[in-house]
Amino acid sequence: MRPVGNTLRRSSAPPDVRVINNFPGRYPTEDWQVAYWFVAEDGRLAHNRVTLQLPAGYARVCPPIAPGQDGCVYHVRRWGVACRTSLLERINFDPSVLVSLQPGRPDEAADQELLRAMFLVTWFDLPGYFIIASDEHPLLLFDPEDYLKGSYTRWRTYLGALAFLVSGGKVNADFIRLCHEFPSSYGEAVEILLDILHGEETVKCLPVWSAD
Repeated sequence: MRPVGNTLRRSSAPPDVRVINNFPGRYPTEDWQVAYWFVAEDGRLAHNRVTLQLPAGYARVCPPIAPGQDGCVYHVRRWGVACRTSLLERINFDPSVLVSLQPGRPDEAADQELLRAMFLVTWFDLPGYFIIASDEHPLLLFDPEDYLKGSYTRWRTYLGALAFLVSGGKVNADFIRLCHEFPSSYGEAVEILLDILHGEETVKCLPVWSAD
């Protein structure tokens, strides 16, 4: 099984994948659509939309929301999106079909494997070098009937991803406050970092901003 945590790890999803299911064919599913933005290695901003296969019945326990409300999205990270695992209990999802519960196996080890399986049912790596989610570039999640059931705007802004890339991971900040309160400075900072990534400036020119 692949890792499900590590906030800033890279996604393991192939760049051309269109349908994502961590346990294909193991349980009945329904097709959800996730629309999101990501930043490529060269700083390019790109939009993508893929299908997530969640367990059948998940939409029934997720009410529609307004943009900006989390809904059934737990969080967004560099690697992708985590939907709320807690909702699986409400649809009576049985994770034991996903693991091998061997006789005599320690209860603690079995519980850990079950928990990990539950996360993998609802947490998805998405195609993209650095997934972002902010007010200007929100992640949106739609159920099979195309109702908005999840969104997220409190992860990294475009500037936050660029700063991480330019600094080699040393700058880890969202810059949400800068985007909201000083949009012109935010835009200037984006242009400076893009110039650095494209070799038109040097890292010595990298300004110091509030890391929120």
